[in-house]
Order: sequence, then structure tokens, then C-alpha cells
Amino acid sequence: MAKKQKNTSNGLSKVFLPGLAVCVGAGVLMYFFSGTNLASETMAMQRQLLNESSDPTSSKNAIREIMRNIDQLPAQEIRKVRQDLGRSVGQLSKQSAEKYLQLSKAERPAFLDEGLGKMQLVMALFDATNPGGMPIRTQEDVNRRERYRKQKEAAKKKPPEEQKKPKPKAIEKSSDDEKKKPTISPEKLYFEALLKRAEEKNIDLGRFGRYYGGGRR
Repeated sequence: MAKKQKNTSNGLSKVFLPGLAVCVGAGVLMYFFSGTNLASETMAMQRQLLNESSDPTSSKNAIREIMRNIDQLPAQEIRKVRQDLGRSVGQLSKQSAEKYLQLSKAERPAFLDEGLGKMQLVMALFDATNPGGMPIRTQEDVNRRERYRKQKEAAKKKPPEEQKKPKPKAIEKSSDDEKKKPTISPEKLYFEALLKRAEEKNIDLGRFGRYYGGGRR
């Protein structure tokens, strides 16, 4: 009888243990592929937003969905999503800069306004793809923006003699020096115009404004 029970126990072990291993393996694979698929879906969503929208307010629901996806993804997949976002933004910036240079002077303000909306959308997407979601704006953020606005207003009201200093007399350059003069990239021209437009409309571009305003582009 004892021998029969032992054989039965061994038989169950032979069936149960391989079955458990298969279940665990399947669970790991399902988690991996579901994460990969969710990351791909999230990348497709953010690309679509960048291509079709320039209004972060109307895109709020889609941005929240992206944020929920990020909260479900492992760190490795989140990095892929953010890298893809960076590449997409880089391509979009290059296309926008090239188009800006092709527009007439009368067409440029409206295009810059659209670009400012797109930049705010990009800011929201980068915040949404941070683990934990978008940061909450604090009173200090509001106060800092108000100080920034007042500084800009005060700078505009300064007398011309304080604003502009006499430029040193230009030194004549040889033709060789002229040939070596670096050319300004379309992206730099576009972002300089974009930042100037943001100041005119009192739009705070946050760290993006500091990044591009610091000449890092």
C-alpha cells in the first residue's frame, strides 16, 4: 500500500512540476511581450499626437493614457519610449525649421504660434513619459513664472541708452576669414524666432526655453 502511494506521489510530481514550469515560463513570456506591445502602442500614440496636434489642452486625454501606459511598463521599455520620443521630436524640429524658412514674412507668425503649441505638447509628453506621471505645478512654479514675466517687462521699459551699448568698430576681415565664417543652421534660426514669439505672447517654455535659449541647439 505504501509502495502504491509512493508511486502515485512520484507520478503526480512528474506531472505537476513540468506543468508548473510551463505556467511560469508562459507568465514570463506574456509579461515580456505585453510590455513590448504596450511600449510599441505608446510610441505610436505619441507619434500620432506630434503629427496631428499642436494643442496640449485638447490632447489631454491621450496624454493621460500615455501616462497610464508608462506606469505599467518596466524601466527598459520606458527608456525605449522616451528615446523614440526624442527621435520624433528631433525629426519634427528639422521639418518645422525647413518649412519656416520657406514661408513668407506674413505667414511666419501663424506658423510660429502653431510651433509654440507643438512645443507645449512636447513638454507635456516628456512629463507624461516620466515614471510616476506628470509633476504637479506648485505655487513656487507660479511665482517663478511671474518673476520671469516682470523681469521681461522691466527690460522692455529701460531707456534705449541702457538697453543698447555701443558696438566696437568692426575689424575688416580678409576673404579667407569670410569663407570660414560659420553658417547658422535652419533649426537655430527657427528656435530663435520661436523663443522671441514666446516672449511676445508671454508663454513660458520652461526648461525647453532655457535649453534652446542657451544656444545648445
